[in-house]
Amino acid sequence: MRVFIFILWLILGIIYWWIWDSGVESCCDNGSAKTTEITPVKKEPKVTKIINKSMLPLAFGWGAEKTILGDGFKVYKDSILNTLKNGEILEITGLYRKSETNTTKFTNLGIARAKKIRLLFPDIPDNRVRLFGKIVGEKDGEKSNNFVSALFRSAVNNENIKEFEDLALIYFPFNSTNKLDNSKIEKYLDEVAVRVKKTGKIVYLIGHTDSIGSDESNIVLGKRRAIVVRDYLISKGVSTQKIKVESKGESSPIARNDTSDGRAKNRRVELKIK
Repeated sequence: MRVFIFILWLILGIIYWWIWDSGVESCCDNGSAKTTEITPVKKEPKVTKIINKSMLPLAFGWGAEKTILGDGFKVYKDSILNTLKNGEILEITGLYRKSETNTTKFTNLGIARAKKIRLLFPDIPDNRVRLFGKIVGEKDGEKSNNFVSALFRSAVNNENIKEFEDLALIYFPFNSTNKLDNSKIEKYLDEVAVRVKKTGKIVYLIGHTDSIGSDESNIVLGKRRAIVVRDYLISKGVSTQKIKVESKGESSPIARNDTSDGRAKNRRVELKIK
């Protein structure tokens, strides 16, 4: 009986030892057990490219009106001046961002910057320079780096055409409607035709007159002038669907009608491209 009990305890001991050894080996063996180490992913810091002063010919700092001139400014300036033809006007547009603080005496920081840029072109008389301010979207890095904040544009300016940022005025002699018969106007409209065909935008033509004659006759006269411009553009390949014509007659003067110079300014077609 004692032998039987001894053998039974021996068997139970062996079974217990086998179970305990297997468990330890599967969960705690430092030699053969495979473990997976999770390494936290580090977020790379955002790198902002530093814009050096010498990299930009003309730049500004955040919230500042002072111009910052780079090494290439002279070449940059010459390239702008070379685009101006005889009598053309240089339009300087200073750009600004909504979140920039305006500490200048001007209505916005864009105008203040345009004023500073204008000082860099002393050889151009004041009557050939126009200044504008324009708000634009903010880009990454601009608060801590120099950035471009100006646009330049040449505008036609002669006795027949006055070109502005968003429209052009084409002047007509007294009681004239039949044809343009003017090389300067035709050359300008040639450029307009190329632009419209390339961009697919719409040309809006609004005819105006001086105050001589009745309201009814001036409505007709203004429209006939706009149609003359329309027909020329069509002859240069602009689709009729891309041209809108209307007349305001004498109702929208831009000068006094009691002088010959004033009446001449009122005899016009306004051309807008949108």
